[in-house]
Amino acid sequence: MGKKTLLYLSLDDVVKAGALNMKKAVEDIENVFSLYERNEYFLPQKVVLRWGGEETEFSTGRINGMPGYIGGEYDMAGIKWIGSNPENPFKHNLPRASALTVLNDPATKLPIAVMDGTVISAMRTGAATGVAAKYLARENSSVLCLIGAGVQNRTQMKAVLAVCPNVSEVFVYDIDFGRAQKFAEETSASENIKVTPLKEAKEGVCKADVIVTATMATAPIVEKDWIQDGCFFANVAGYEYTFDALKSADKIVVDRFSEIIHRKHSTLALMVIEGLLSEKDVYASLGEVVNKKKQGRETPEERIYFNSVGMGIEDIAIAARIYREAKKSGLGVELPLWENPLWI
Repeated sequence: MGKKTLLYLSLDDVVKAGALNMKKAVEDIENVFSLYERNEYFLPQKVVLRWGGEETEFSTGRINGMPGYIGGEYDMAGIKWIGSNPENPFKHNLPRASALTVLNDPATKLPIAVMDGTVISAMRTGAATGVAAKYLARENSSVLCLIGAGVQNRTQMKAVLAVCPNVSEVFVYDIDFGRAQKFAEETSASENIKVTPLKEAKEGVCKADVIVTATMATAPIVEKDWIQDGCFFANVAGYEYTFDALKSADKIVVDRFSEIIHRKHSTLALMVIEGLLSEKDVYASLGEVVNKKKQGRETPEERIYFNSVGMGIEDIAIAARIYREAKKSGLGVELPLWENPLWI
């Protein structure tokens, strides 16, 4: 049998292998949605480790295990193990979320790589909204409003800008205006676009062609009357839109309905749990739109709501690309599994 190794990739290695290339991330996630709709995947339900009930996720956090297999050009199995503590940035000067991604050869099932998954996780979540915006936002969208000035909206912004080239102005709102100011200063420079921090969410939402909410909100922020006709609005995290705002949507599009409901936090999930909506009210999965089983945007006036919760196969697809690029470029450290297996 002989010696077996696995490749270890640090965050720096992952970045050098192309993890921050949003256009490639959007391509990967678009492929994932297509493969998902064609059933070329295996995706068990994620495992959630909490220190108490669901309410503790907003205080002490959680750790999720997200396994899966994605076919097509990726042909890769693996798992993302991601811990998240909302208090980290404020109490420990650490990122809210940190992750490891493990890849396994789908033939032998042996582990072939372990890599930092934090950047990959953030990029794939942004890229999912990017794919949705590509099909569901108006082509001439020019104003983006971000609700939440955390790490997640950095990649949400990158993704929207990658697929909506006419966006020329960005607003950002956060309950902590200082965070919004810092976000605006840093992203104005990094993305070369005007980003304006707001003290009131309404000011930006009322002007927006695209709205992305990525917060820890447990009470709604965005109201129905603030949203323009023709707007594409994405619900990335919690209870961020009023029920009336969601009911005003002409189309509801999701990544994976069952997991959204299992997660229980978004406006859509809460409305389904309360019996105000059901799966029949969902117009399409994003995979159906990507594969042209359903139309995306059909008129300039449509309000389209998108809710994503994330799937482990998204991480695995991007990690597979990173792994292959790292191997080609000689990045990372080969770690021994064994010289010879102990038992066969």
